[in-house]
Order: sequence, then C-alpha cells, then structure tokens
Amino acid sequence: ALDQRLACAVDDGRIDMASVDRDIYGHRARIVLAPAVREKHELYEIKGCGEKELRDQMTRQGTAWSDGRKYDSVTRWHVKWDYEHDRSLQSCSAEAFQATAEITIRYPKWVRTDDAPQELADKWDAYLASLIEHEKGHRDMVVEAVEDLTRAVAHLPAAPTCAELDRQVRALCHERMAKLNDEAKEYDTATVHGAEQGAVFP
Repeated sequence: ALDQRLACAVDDGRIDMASVDRDIYGHRARIVLAPAVREKHELYEIKGCGEKELRDQMTRQGTAWSDGRKYDSVTRWHVKWDYEHDRSLQSCSAEAFQATAEITIRYPKWVRTDDAPQELADKWDAYLASLIEHEKGHRDMVVEAVEDLTRAVAHLPAAPTCAELDRQVRALCHERMAKLNDEAKEYDTATVHGAEQGAVFP
C-alpha cells in the first residue's frame, strides 16, 4: 500500500462523501468488489474578526508540506488492497479483490462571533467554496484511481502460479498509485494549489 498527502482544503463540515459506481463491477462480482472509500475530517479552530488574525492562525496551525511550505489544509490518503487466490491445477486467479481508500482531510474552521464583519464573512465563505472545489478534484482523483485499479485487476488473465499473480497485482497497484500521484501534482501545478480556482485568503 502507498501513502500520499495533498495540499487542499474543504468547507467547514459540509462536503459530500466520496462515492463509487458499483454497477461497473457486477459482471465480475466473484473476481472484484466495488472499492471502499472511507472519508473523515479533522478540524482545527481559528478565531478572530480580522483578515490578518485568521491568516496568522492558519499559517501557524497549518500543516507543513514536503516542499517546506505550510498549507491551510491537507488531505492524506492511504490505499490498500486485498484479495484471495482462486487456484486450479494449472493457474491462479484473483478472487474477491477489493481496494480500500482511506481519506483524511484536515482543514480550518472559523469560529465566528456575532460581531464578525459581514464583509469578512462573505470573503471567508467565498474562499472556502473555492477550496472545496479544489479539494473535490483531489478526492475524485483518488476514487477514480481505485476504480481504475479494480477494473485492471478484473481483466487480468489467470496466471500460471499464484506467486506470478501476486507480482502482477502488486505491479498494477503500484503503477496506478504512481499515476495518481503524478496527476495530483499536475493538478496542483495547474491550479497553483487552488489559487487559480479562487482559493486565496485574504
């Protein structure tokens, strides 16, 4: 299994859970199961009634990244897979293959007070809306990757030995995860970590 983190952010408590298209696996139900996607959110609270206060707190409490920068929010995912062997005298196939993606999103939650300026509230809401758009793009990439991996395993021909089958499945898994990582980096580069989508505060 692989572990990967991405810089991004989401709304404070209102984001759709990732879903998968289960119908595409029906014809190979014995060989593969629909991927399982588990998503959870971690919040860190920020307070204040000014742009600088909010920005300073996010800068302090944000998550350090491998590039040496800090980001207001970070998504981590961990993809793992499991399956059984369907053995015959001359071949070995994957049975009940299932990929599981565990997605954890850490992001800020502004604890507003009644005296918060409306202009600041509007600016914050617009910022979070843009971050949500960026985050959903990353999350959808993970879901698409595990679906693609599942389809690839479903179309694997029987291997001469179970050891060879394991090698092929492992190679597919690492190949698909490497592709996911590359596409996620390209997405971040193209969007400047969401800035091109409006995710800039203040």
